[in-house]
Amino acid sequence: MSGPVDGLDAAVPEGGGAAARGVSPVAAGVTVTSPLLDGSAEARVAVDAAEPVFAGHYPDFPIFPGVCVVECAHRAALSAAPEPVALAAVDSARFSGAVYPGDVIDIRLTWRRRGDGWRCSASAATARGVAASVRLRYRPAGQQTEAAAPAPAVADLLPHRYPMLLVDRVVELVPGERVTAVKAVTLNEPWYAGLTPGTALAYPPSLVIESWGQAAGLLASAASPESRGQVMLFGSVADAEFHGPVRPGELIEHRVRIARSLDDSVIFEGESRCGSRPVMSVARMVMAFRPAGALKEATA
Repeated sequence: MSGPVDGLDAAVPEGGGAAARGVSPVAAGVTVTSPLLDGSAEARVAVDAAEPVFAGHYPDFPIFPGVCVVECAHRAALSAAPEPVALAAVDSARFSGAVYPGDVIDIRLTWRRRGDGWRCSASAATARGVAASVRLRYRPAGQQTEAAAPAPAVADLLPHRYPMLLVDRVVELVPGERVTAVKAVTLNEPWYAGLTPGTALAYPPSLVIESWGQAAGLLASAASPESRGQVMLFGSVADAEFHGPVRPGELIEHRVRIARSLDDSVIFEGESRCGSRPVMSVARMVMAFRPAGALKEATA
C-alpha cells in the first residue's frame, strides 16, 4: 500500500471502546489487527461458546446467528472507521457458511466515501472459508434523518434492573397526577425458560402487579425528586382484580393515578389494558419511601 487516500488516513485504537460498541447481542470484543490504511482495515472476533445467543440459537445445535455476524462486521467497522459514524443502513448481507462456537471470525473492511456519508464492504471468514459478505452504509455521527422526541428515562427513575425492570416506556407523565406506561411481554423473559411453547404461557399475574407498581414508582419519583435517593417499598395492595390473561406478544398499558400523598407514602389507583381489553384494575396500592442506609443497617 502506497499511502492514505482521500479522508482515509485516520487510524482508530483497537477495540473501538465501549462508546463504539454500545448495546450489542455479541459479548466478544473486536480486535483491530490491521488499522485503516488506503481505505482497508482488518479485525478479528473470537466467538466463545459462552456467547449468550447460543443458549437459544439453537440449544441442541448451536449456530452463531447471521445477524450476529452482521453485528460483528458493524462493530469492526466502528472500530476502524475514518471518522465517527453511525449506521444508516444494511445495504446487503449474503451468508455462505455457518459460524460455530469456538470459531474466530476474520473481517476485512473496505471503506469508501459516497456523497456526505460512507460505504463499508466487509468480508467475514472463519478457518473454513468466507461466512458472509456485508455492505453497510454510514452517516457522520450526530447527523439524524429526523429529530428524536425526548422521553422520560425509565432507568433513571427506577432502581430496578434486568430481569426485574418491568416497564419499557413512558407514554405520558404528569408529575403529581398520573402516568401511562407500557410493558411488552415477550417469550424471552426468564420466566418462560424451559416451558414448552403453547403451554402455561399466560404472564404471571404477580408480575402484572409488579409492573403496574413500577409504573406507580415512576410517578412517585417524578413527583418527589428528593425521594430518588431512597428505596421504594411495596407497602400494600387492595382489590387488585384480574379481568383476563396477558400473553407473550401483547403490550400492557398501565394507567396509574395518585389518589393521596402522605409524608413518606403515596397511595395509587388505576388499571391495566391490552389494547381495548381490560386485564387488571387496582383500587389501592401504597408505596413507602425509606432511607437506603437504614435498610442496610437493618440487614447487617
